[in-house]
Amino acid sequence: MNRDKIMKAIQVNEKQYDASVKLIRTPLTSTYHTALKPDTHPMVYALYPSTCYAYDLLRYGGEDFAQRAAEILEVVIAQQDKVASSNSYGIWPYFFEESLDEMDRPDWNMADFQGKKLVLILKNYSKSLPEALVEQIREAIYCACQAIIRRDVGPHYTNIAIMGAFVTLVGGEVLGDNEIRSYGEQRLQRFHAFTSGIGTFTEYNSPCYSPIAIEELDSIYQESVTPAAVTLAEQLLDIAWEMVAKHFHPATGEWGGPYSRTYNTLLAEREKHFLGNALSGELSAIRCPDKYQAYFTSNEERYFIEPTMMEAEAGYQNYATTYQNEKFSLGSYTIGSMWNQRRNLLGFVDVGGKKVFVQLQFLKDGKDFCSAIFTGVQSHNQVLFGFNLATDNGAWHQELDVINGKFQANDLRIRLLLGGEMEELELPTVVEGKSLTTMLGRDTQLRVAAVLEESDYGTLEVSVERSEDALHLDYVIYTGEMKSFDFHAIQKAVWIFALSLGEVDGTLSAVDVQLEADSVRATIGVQEEKMSIVVPTAPGKTWDFYRNNRVQLPQNLLERVQ
Repeated sequence: MNRDKIMKAIQVNEKQYDASVKLIRTPLTSTYHTALKPDTHPMVYALYPSTCYAYDLLRYGGEDFAQRAAEILEVVIAQQDKVASSNSYGIWPYFFEESLDEMDRPDWNMADFQGKKLVLILKNYSKSLPEALVEQIREAIYCACQAIIRRDVGPHYTNIAIMGAFVTLVGGEVLGDNEIRSYGEQRLQRFHAFTSGIGTFTEYNSPCYSPIAIEELDSIYQESVTPAAVTLAEQLLDIAWEMVAKHFHPATGEWGGPYSRTYNTLLAEREKHFLGNALSGELSAIRCPDKYQAYFTSNEERYFIEPTMMEAEAGYQNYATTYQNEKFSLGSYTIGSMWNQRRNLLGFVDVGGKKVFVQLQFLKDGKDFCSAIFTGVQSHNQVLFGFNLATDNGAWHQELDVINGKFQANDLRIRLLLGGEMEELELPTVVEGKSLTTMLGRDTQLRVAAVLEESDYGTLEVSVERSEDALHLDYVIYTGEMKSFDFHAIQKAVWIFALSLGEVDGTLSAVDVQLEADSVRATIGVQEEKMSIVVPTAPGKTWDFYRNNRVQLPQNLLERVQ
């Protein structure tokens, strides 16, 4: 980042800086881990953003900025748990107002995030800081490294696996602690072996976390003095950039799906800036390798599938399929929960120069419902998919909001959400029984049909609702008075759909449905496009669905497994 951009970041934080507390004050937006609520704490003193502000002050340089950075760092470092016998040893809370003990549950990732900034500060800017503070930073890094080693995150947790490797590898180097450095190098080796074994990242195609993974790998590449680690980082950067580049959809300027994790369906400003900088040729930016840059401008058809799991370890495989052309992008997984950060089926369409996304959701009282389990298979622009209900999962989060299949709700529905640049777009929709057809401009149609509903909750009701910024194509399972649901008490709950996105004169292929003793098989397509899913009719456990729900991939796609 050049000095002008650093100064712009400093000026933004300057407006939020409270000199009396020596921390950044921001609106409370966190929903995980903290017990604070926006109605009682609308504004909070945020520790990690304050560390980032201090880092930028030191990067820009100057005595006054260095003094302010030192004052901030003293406050931040004081909040770390430095008691080795503590369960939260080495980590920080989110906010000055809330101690680790007061949180809903401490976030161990803070050892990684805070640790990285402190390692960079110690390595590159310690001469600008008082000697006593430098010793405090060294102690804080040591404690953060111990927390990371104690937690020992596996290679499946992509961005934290890499970030923790950086903190311990480079942290060990700057501390002169070879035991910590060696742990970091071995952790990076494990991550490299795991990722190379799959061919991609387990935290697959994440618009918010793939840039972080690239930044962390680039940090290792730039900052480490361990030659073997630098080589591994360079190889992993190549894997990461290939994943990003081939999913980018030039016609809409969006990051094609499916996504393992995201906080937004359309690209956020940070993600746009990351890609823009990477393609700008600016020497100070992290650059996309030349060999992948053509993906960001080419409208040639793309059609590929990739495994995203280490099957021997997980006990199942989850494939990600992407199809793109000059008009639209369509991507889907073969299995996954309908968690609000996941996009199991996602499309982007160029509608006369405006971008529209198509996002599949399963909603409980208007919120994404992670106890719904998706199973699907895709051939080019057509997807066959179904839903099961899990008896051991959560409502909005699989760990922080566990309901185990028992809850109350006044609304349960399956939705295709159309959003994006919707102003002045008509998007007319035709309803024919359980089939919906929506025109996306003059030459693209979205079609979806419910082809099976085996459910003790009754038949699906179709609902089409248009607002200024969204179109809801809904299949309503239940809506009305607050009602108790118990997935353990029902025998049948499975819904199967067919979807296509493409030419106006195209047709949605017929689906052959065969009911078996305790499962259903649905098949669509013929010859090389023939594909199927097999799912149980009754609710069950999440991992049983992951391991036992089956898909038959189309032959035209099997040849493209990467």
